[in-house]
Amino acid sequence: MNVQHLNAALLLALSLGTGCVRHAITQDFGLSGIASQRPKAPAAPAIDTSLRAVFKRQTQGAFNLLSDDARVQALQARLKSNSQDVAARLELGGVYESYKLYDTAFEQYREAVQLSLSDGATAEQAIAGLSRSARASRRPADAIAPVETLVWQRPSAVYWNELGLLYQAAGDLGKAEIAFAQAATLNPESDRAYNNLGYNLLLENKLQAAEAEFRKALELNPSSKTARNNLATLLARRGDLEGALEEFQLAGGAAAAHNNLAVVLLEMGQYERSREELVKALAIRRYFAPALTNFKLVQELIRERAELQKVGRLPLTAVRVPSALVALAQTAPPAADASSPDQQGIAGQKDSEDKQ
Repeated sequence: MNVQHLNAALLLALSLGTGCVRHAITQDFGLSGIASQRPKAPAAPAIDTSLRAVFKRQTQGAFNLLSDDARVQALQARLKSNSQDVAARLELGGVYESYKLYDTAFEQYREAVQLSLSDGATAEQAIAGLSRSARASRRPADAIAPVETLVWQRPSAVYWNELGLLYQAAGDLGKAEIAFAQAATLNPESDRAYNNLGYNLLLENKLQAAEAEFRKALELNPSSKTARNNLATLLARRGDLEGALEEFQLAGGAAAAHNNLAVVLLEMGQYERSREELVKALAIRRYFAPALTNFKLVQELIRERAELQKVGRLPLTAVRVPSALVALAQTAPPAADASSPDQQGIAGQKDSEDKQ
């Protein structure tokens, strides 16, 4: 199997928990080589040239954000009459985010941050939007400086958390760890703060420290599926498959738990054990779509590895199996709504601050 195709399939197929599997919509063109017995339909009459031009205008640029969304027009009118209207900038940034215009949203949030420094609650909202749009547009470094400035001027758990998310997105896990630790210190009742710190420690391969943070999060909020799945993933990586399965089951159903454990084992390269877990998942739920998709995938990986062993050489490019959460993060950028989860990473999840 072509490695590029395999990676693309992984991003769409893997789903942790009860996540959705995307199905391609295909059309049945009949059996190859057999002519259709249906009589041919008469040719459609030619469309009048003027009507054709109208249809073309309707299909090309059928929706224009600047002229067709009444919210955008109203908010831009407000800003034209008063450029200091922070609420309008925040709302406009949210609208742009909803259309996935993250760069445009980023500019609105950046202006809002400068205008809202005297209002703590509004500044936190602006910083959260700035962080989301910066990470969604793959430019976290552009947002770090203003957030750092605000953190030192007026420290808060929200600012430290967003700074941690930005450091992490920029690849600086050391600074991200410090930022998340500060957020947990300033808000010790937040299970999300401990989960975010634990997730960063997991990325740093500090498993013992990460486990402690996940357990703190679960002490505060036993119903947190995010922390529960992260702990399960950590236990599986450490070799405690029974403990991992138990945690996965507490977060979801039995079939989903076996599928999730299979995903982690697949990522670790343990294809046969992964297949065993998928068989168990399908025995519980016969048509469980994620398990069916992952079963086909692991079968293909086992076959490919066997062929490579026969020819006695390794592939030129190593096949890296991303986790389901990576796939979700790459196919679904953070939403404009602050209640949605933040970016998800390798076999783990981090949450946004308590205002979710």
